[in-house]
Amino acid sequence: MQEANVTTQPVEAQNTCALSDPLPFDGMGAIAHQPHFRPITRRALMAAVNTVAKDIGLRAASVVVIDALLSCLPCKDRTTGQDNPITPSTLLTVFAANTTLCFRAKGITDRQLRRHLERLEEIGLIQRKDSANGKRFPVLRNGRVIGAFGIDLSPLLTRSEELRALAEKRRAEATELRGLRACIQKLRQDCQRLALSAEVQEFLEATRNAMRRASTTVIHARTLIAQLTAILEECASQPARKNSAQEPETVANPEPCTLIESSGMSASDGQNVRHKETQNPYTKKTNTDTDPEFWSELQHLHSFYPEPPKSEHRTLQIIFEFGKMLRITQDTLTDAIARIGTRGTLTLQDQMAGKSDAINDFDAYAQRVVNRTKRVGHGQLAIPLC
Repeated sequence: MQEANVTTQPVEAQNTCALSDPLPFDGMGAIAHQPHFRPITRRALMAAVNTVAKDIGLRAASVVVIDALLSCLPCKDRTTGQDNPITPSTLLTVFAANTTLCFRAKGITDRQLRRHLERLEEIGLIQRKDSANGKRFPVLRNGRVIGAFGIDLSPLLTRSEELRALAEKRRAEATELRGLRACIQKLRQDCQRLALSAEVQEFLEATRNAMRRASTTVIHARTLIAQLTAILEECASQPARKNSAQEPETVANPEPCTLIESSGMSASDGQNVRHKETQNPYTKKTNTDTDPEFWSELQHLHSFYPEPPKSEHRTLQIIFEFGKMLRITQDTLTDAIARIGTRGTLTLQDQMAGKSDAINDFDAYAQRVVNRTKRVGHGQLAIPLC
């Protein structure tokens, strides 16, 4: 009788096999299968989500639901009671019941919770790990939790660095916008001390309303500063012209200032030549930039943006978006809007897009063209392409 050939494996090999065993249940959220990400605290993550909520399409109630989900993660230190950072070794699948989540989400209803969870799954911040009967529960091995069926927060933690970077950018823009608002307020006060035409006064009122809107962007604020500065420069240049003509310095009825757009420096006499502009792009009147007939004439812009802009804010957004495609800096575009208006800037960009093969430096090219642009009639611009 032959003896059975029995082979034994070392303890290390047995442990390796145990680690490579398949999971008890397919489809559950397991710690071993969670993605890698940089550790982040719940507080820092929620601060980033709060800041970029509008950018990623979240309402305030959905942000509260994210806070409730994060509060269920096992991050609290049992000895100190302090929150530890969320790491890839933290179980990211929440198996709390809807009753618990509704309570932690400021008492929303079960129906509201389901709707917000659908929204979070739609934009890719959570992933459902449902069991066969739809219940949520942890999965244990040797007395330790290795996974769970429930709501997986791995997509949110994977995007944590992206959300944090975007939040930093939004905070920097908000800080810059506060400074620009203060600058605009100071320029408005300086303008109000001058003799202004009815059109400029209407523009100043529209500027104040624009600064009160939460939708005002840094680009919009820079454009307003450029136009207010141009108004002050025009009003300051009027007394100088009268003194040069040997007129009395004290004028009973000074000429009211109007909205202006200045051309470039003349090479013949070394003086700035300025022209009056009667069109006010920031009033609630019909905006010529949104005229469908004018928009259809812009062949290249029309191909990128088939629908004409419905507001001045949208017009400025298109100018800066298309300028970014052409590699034109924001400062150059802001100067162009202040000097030749939004209509002239759109026309210039469209013509430059048609000659993209022949232009090496779009930014320098745009600066030269703006400096050489002359007004040939009411509301008409002669744009010389170099």
